[in-house]
Amino acid sequence: MQYSKKITQILLFALLFAQCKSETKAPSNTSTPVVTAASSPEQPEQYLYVVETDNLLLRDQPSQQSSKVIMKFKSGTILMGAGVVSSNKETATIRGMELTEPFIQVSSNSPEVQQGWAFGGALQTIYAGSKANSPDLVKLGQLSTFLNTLNPKKLNSGKKAWDYVKSNFADESGSLADAATILLEKFMRRTEFEGEYYNITEKMKWAETDYEAIANEKFDMNKYPQTKVFAENGLRLEVAEGTYFPVSDFQNFSQFFGNKVTPAMKSWLSQSLLEQKDAMSIDGGIIIPLEQVADRAVFWAKFNAENPWFPYSAQTTESEKWMHLVLANGTNNSNVFGEEDKVMPEFTAMWKYILDKYPGTKAAKIAKDMTELMVASNGKRNEAVNAYQEKIALGYNN
Repeated sequence: MQYSKKITQILLFALLFAQCKSETKAPSNTSTPVVTAASSPEQPEQYLYVVETDNLLLRDQPSQQSSKVIMKFKSGTILMGAGVVSSNKETATIRGMELTEPFIQVSSNSPEVQQGWAFGGALQTIYAGSKANSPDLVKLGQLSTFLNTLNPKKLNSGKKAWDYVKSNFADESGSLADAATILLEKFMRRTEFEGEYYNITEKMKWAETDYEAIANEKFDMNKYPQTKVFAENGLRLEVAEGTYFPVSDFQNFSQFFGNKVTPAMKSWLSQSLLEQKDAMSIDGGIIIPLEQVADRAVFWAKFNAENPWFPYSAQTTESEKWMHLVLANGTNNSNVFGEEDKVMPEFTAMWKYILDKYPGTKAAKIAKDMTELMVASNGKRNEAVNAYQEKIALGYNN
């Protein structure tokens, strides 16, 4: 049917878009929260940002065209702000990625204070809260400067980064531990993206059982010299579509920072570790019970509602939207509809599970809508179902 083909194409685009963002490890600040200084009485007093590219321009106006350059910032520089963001967005290339983002009003803190506008796609929020609880800028600056001296393309940079943090942040807590977590996590993801360590795994001779062992969290990283070195540098293995590739190991973050960070960051770390160790899908097919997919959708929606100013809010909002997309559409190889466009019973069961366990949530709204559409269509895809799925799929990319 034409409408079936159309929604499949939309879903495939959304899935590929998400997969691309995941596999390239795009900086999570590429959707810096757009707020204004007076958007909410709960808005933080102070924001801290880290510069993620060299020669970032500070402008007197939020525009690349009709503005005067006040100064330039090196990568790793920490800036201050009050959460003031321009209403306009412009496009710029940051570390080889074309980003469309607003400008953020920021201030330098040394050697003299300069205020202006910087492109938001080149900034990562590392703190948003009260001035009284603001983290130690000196220690953060030292960490950021050190990380900036490391080459993310060299495998041993991971160990150097972790050794520095373990030596200098073992006794730190609260907002300082939060900010250190973000700085280190961002650096480790840079090593994934820029290090191209998959070139090492591509040349390795893998046993037939390795792929399944990695997928099921049963692989011993000491099995091969190369994988042992990955582990020593803060990396673990993941698999997809027959390939092996190293990624930053969240177990390390959870073990070191788990009891140091704020409750919001601890919750984020715990959920991120759970989702890393228990991957939702492989090769486009869902491999966990759909009830767990529902649990994750509800978790991220609740987390975002309770932590609107979380530094990684762009990333967590994307997780929420992605899970909601899956609730209504499934994935490319785990579709809501099977043969003859009949609804798969496991999806019907998942929607009931949501309605029973999570009434009043965004997930419940989707479950209710899909359930009612199935009743009206006698459990088959039709134009009304297609239109609803298309709406959810398109909403993911907005």
